[in-house]
Parts: sequence; structure tokens; C-alpha cells
Amino acid sequence: MKLNIQYSEVINGRFSPSDLNLMLVFQVNCPGCFIHGFPLLNDLQACFEGKLSCFAMSTAFEDFELNTAENTRLLFEQNVFVGETLKAHQAGAFKWNKILFPVLVDKPIHQPDLSDSRTIETIIQHNEGWLAGPEPEKQKIRTALKGYFAQQIQCGYTFAVNLMQGTPTFILFDNTMSILLNWFGHQDPQLVTDKIDTFIKKS
Repeated sequence: MKLNIQYSEVINGRFSPSDLNLMLVFQVNCPGCFIHGFPLLNDLQACFEGKLSCFAMSTAFEDFELNTAENTRLLFEQNVFVGETLKAHQAGAFKWNKILFPVLVDKPIHQPDLSDSRTIETIIQHNEGWLAGPEPEKQKIRTALKGYFAQQIQCGYTFAVNLMQGTPTFILFDNTMSILLNWFGHQDPQLVTDKIDTFIKKS
């Protein structure tokens, strides 16, 4: 499957994909992203320095009044937290260290563009398994996707078209945008490190 990325701005540096890239997709109002996601990304960046390009993407699929580009800028420019993330930080659930990698802001997509046939076809075109399937099966997928997205008011484009489950989500991809590995939620750090190391050795 090919990764499809669109973003409205880049905070904290420049975005330039390399041979092997790891993207953390997060929401600013997502305590788990800060308790588990960012510490793991920081550790992996340090572990594979020079071999792995790390960056994060701020998205929104809920709490749209909090998960905004403005709050993303406040977070990385002034260390300002919001919502449940603020409560978790005040409770000492996580420590916030300076982020040394670029942060992208996911491009918003609203109804009716979410359920538009062009969006649906983009998803199918980036999924090689669906693309190779018979037309009746692809039509079933189109109908299911259209029904799913018709229920969404808005979303981050990258989050939506890559059919992510939630945040934090990690995606490992190469310079052709082919997804090599992805996972949602908390994973064992050593297991993740070993899997990424395997791809590095192959390259």
C-alpha cells in the first residue's frame, strides 16, 4: 500500500523524506500520543540516527475545536498543552522534551469532499490489493467507504485516506512511499526497534 500525504504547513524544520521514514500521527488532545507516542519516536530517532528519518503529523478526527493547526503551533513553539493532554501533563503522566524533528499539520478535509468519489478512488488507487481485485469487489469497497465517510463531519486528509484507526499511529515507509510497517496504539518498544532494524539491514 502506498502512503498518501497532504499537509497544510510544516512546523519545527523542513520535511524531506529519505530512504527510510517513520511518521507518528497524533492529535494535540490525545494524552496517549504524549505518554507513549512521542517518547517512542524520540527513542527511535536516537537509536537509528542517520539511518531513519523521523517526523510527526498533527491530525484531527475528533475534538475539532482543540485539535487545530493553531494549537499545534502553540504546542511546539510555546509548550502549550490543551484539553485532556493538559490534564495528563499537570498530573505528571509524561515529561515534555524538546522535539528535534519536523511536524506536519494534516490538511483538513470536510463533507462532501470526504465521501466524494474522487476521494474514494484515491484510496483504492493507493491500495495495491484492492486495485488488483475484480471490479465487483472494488464496487463493494467503494460503497462501504462512501457510507463510512458519509458519517464524518470532517477529518485530516492523510488520516482519512490512509484509513487510520486512531492516534497514535506509526507508519514506516520508504522513498517510493510504500508502507513497510504500521501500527496503532502502544507497542512494545523492543519489538518495534527489532522490526525497524530488520528493514534497515535489508536496505
